[in-house]
Amino acid sequence: HRPGVRSVLAWPARYRSPVELLVYATARDGAGVARAADGQVVFVEGALPGETVCVELTRVEKRWSRARVVSVLDPSPARVNVSCIHRLEGCGGCDLLHVAADHQLGMKAGIVADQLERAEVEAPVADLRSLDDDQGRTTVRAVVADGHAGYRIGGSHDVVVPATCEAVDAAAEQLLVEGRYGDATEVTIRVGNRTGERMLLVEGDPAGVTVPDDVLVVSVDELAGGRRAWIHEEAAGRRWRISARSFFQNRPAGVDALVRVVAEMVDALGTDGPMVDAYAGIGIFAGTIGRGRTVHAIERDTDSLADARINLDRGRVKIVSTPVEHWRAVPASVVIADPAREGLGKAGVRALVRAEPRLFVLVGCDPGSFARDAGLLAAAGFRLDRMTVVDMFPGTSHVEAVGAFIPA
Repeated sequence: HRPGVRSVLAWPARYRSPVELLVYATARDGAGVARAADGQVVFVEGALPGETVCVELTRVEKRWSRARVVSVLDPSPARVNVSCIHRLEGCGGCDLLHVAADHQLGMKAGIVADQLERAEVEAPVADLRSLDDDQGRTTVRAVVADGHAGYRIGGSHDVVVPATCEAVDAAAEQLLVEGRYGDATEVTIRVGNRTGERMLLVEGDPAGVTVPDDVLVVSVDELAGGRRAWIHEEAAGRRWRISARSFFQNRPAGVDALVRVVAEMVDALGTDGPMVDAYAGIGIFAGTIGRGRTVHAIERDTDSLADARINLDRGRVKIVSTPVEHWRAVPASVVIADPAREGLGKAGVRALVRAEPRLFVLVGCDPGSFARDAGLLAAAGFRLDRMTVVDMFPGTSHVEAVGAFIPA
């Protein structure tokens, strides 16, 4: 068995007794991994490999448990003091603030590499990229407690109401901290860092919402009734329309980085000719890397489709309103796929490889799903030629992986 001190099965049912464990790895969600003497896996939030920690259980399942750190007995050299008071209060937002900033990206790359190894995918050493000109998150979802916006405490329904939040854009932080939200239940703050535009999406009653006059306020019920609402943002050298419920990376610097990485792969490995932008969203890749090409942009979300029709050149981009797995393939030199967290899956891979691309670029925000899809592409006759890991979400365990696959 891996190092451990005491059997999880012997721990008190009410989890009253802290237990020492030696952490030996990092899980895909950034938690430390330890084993009890009987071999049961324990995922320890806030722990780093090599550390001996004193923990309390927070959840017990048949084959694994979760725990939180009570104290660190033998700290890792990568550990730093957490400066955010709200993280110390239990805010679940930034789960890697205990890790030195210059260690976080390598740690995340290790998580991606581990998932690829588990999927038995041969992978090159990843190129690591941090963000330039990062001003924080521009989309913030918060719950409302007594009229104030706040974040959930991890594993709880309790709410931390922040007095400040360095993780978000300054214009979003003002609304998060100073806004008053009456009887609303949740709010989503969306701002254009480079345009100054701001929008607030309200779940529940919007009547008591008090925010500055420049903020466009719209309720979920109004959107359901047909109202349209959007802001604009500038990223990757372009201006984009983004509707209230359309997906957009949560900072323009992240869009800059992703487009740059994918463009480098296409320039190095791709060829001229038609391109497919799968899960196209509002049209980021079709509207940048697709310049000068014929593009099929595949998207099913109605809000994103409406934005794509505004953002894209309809003369050379054919917008296909269908789920990717139902798409009738046409030949393409390059396929770029940026699916949601659940990934492509068998049906998505099957549909896209029918285009017979010479380059397939996969963008993934979940290391497990990315690795599974990489395995499916390998089984379909593609080889992972190069990899880049982008630290899109500093201070958190979230990471973006980009892989360039070519025919084997």
